[in-house]
Amino acid sequence: MTMTEIRDYERYLAYFDRNALSRYRSLAHLYALDEDDMGGTLEIRDSATSLIEEDAWFEIRFGFRRLDDGRICLAVFHKDIKDLPPKDRQLWEADRIPNPCFQTDDPSFYRWAQRYMEGSWEIEDGPKTLVRRYVLLINALTRQILGEPLFRAANNTLINYPVAENTDAYHKAHLELYRLVGDGMRNKCLIALAQRCGVVLTDSSKTFNSLKEILPAELVQTVHQPLRPCIEARNDNHGIPTDLCTPYPAFQVFHDDLTAIAQGLDVLRTWLEKVLSASAEICLRREDAVSHLLPKIIGKPMPEFKFEELKKVEGKTIRAIEYGVEESHPELHAREGIIIHFTDGSSLGISVGSNAQNIASQYPEFSPSDMHTDLMVFWAPSISANEQNGE
Repeated sequence: MTMTEIRDYERYLAYFDRNALSRYRSLAHLYALDEDDMGGTLEIRDSATSLIEEDAWFEIRFGFRRLDDGRICLAVFHKDIKDLPPKDRQLWEADRIPNPCFQTDDPSFYRWAQRYMEGSWEIEDGPKTLVRRYVLLINALTRQILGEPLFRAANNTLINYPVAENTDAYHKAHLELYRLVGDGMRNKCLIALAQRCGVVLTDSSKTFNSLKEILPAELVQTVHQPLRPCIEARNDNHGIPTDLCTPYPAFQVFHDDLTAIAQGLDVLRTWLEKVLSASAEICLRREDAVSHLLPKIIGKPMPEFKFEELKKVEGKTIRAIEYGVEESHPELHAREGIIIHFTDGSSLGISVGSNAQNIASQYPEFSPSDMHTDLMVFWAPSISANEQNGE
């Protein structure tokens, strides 16, 4: 996208100081602010609709754009500002930049314009999104193999780019990042990983140091070292402040730190896959299937003897499967069935039962065959090496 093409879209955009977001950051229980290096969104949380005034819902979509003086401002759609509640609109207008001048070289803003104005979803995500993705993958991998996720949470919604260009804003942004990838590491998982790798930890309560002891020496610089700014921000927060707030290129330095952490987490994921002999992607797919697709068993079958019948298939080898619509009967509901044949000559039939006949006896106009049931089939993949290789 060229500067000429950007100018074609200027009529849709208004520009504001990033301070406009400060009020919403301090009310994180009401507003969801989601940022990456090229921009983000601001909206009222679903859980907060009962705590705000009626008709006060809004959504702000913004890009980050570099001014010629080095500052970074917000590029916001005119329509989103127009749709704000009057009180919020007044607050935003106080931070409007009337005649901004921009840098000509601004790759992040060009990416935002291509995605949200040109509709190009081939644009790569920024480092914050990648950090969230790699944490999710690593957690799935370690939870499936070691029984414990490496990180306490898959995301921290308070992680955002520094709101101002000073050292205080920079350290506050890193503090939220530390809660996810620093303090968020679980020592139980690190202990299990150390045992798998044959490493004796000096002090398992010190997760940051334990990770360094477990990692191969050649990965320490790539994986462990980028986390140091997070640790330093945490130490400054818990200790006695020694430095005053001073001007600092917080946005760019934090972006560079995030990029290094994302790259380190990707290297960590690759190394863990090798050590644990499993694919993080397949582990995540299995977890998604188990949590969202497979049925959740909450009680015993009725009658209970059915479970004993089903347990007879444990350890058997499947020879063939039949699956489809069963033969119809006027006193039965229409249904699908499954027949599983085993190599020892035994077979297991699975059909859907119902109380259709009971209902028909009470309502003459209703016939059992009017009811249709089917069997929903979902697959949770194995995480074994053979399954990953398609064997």
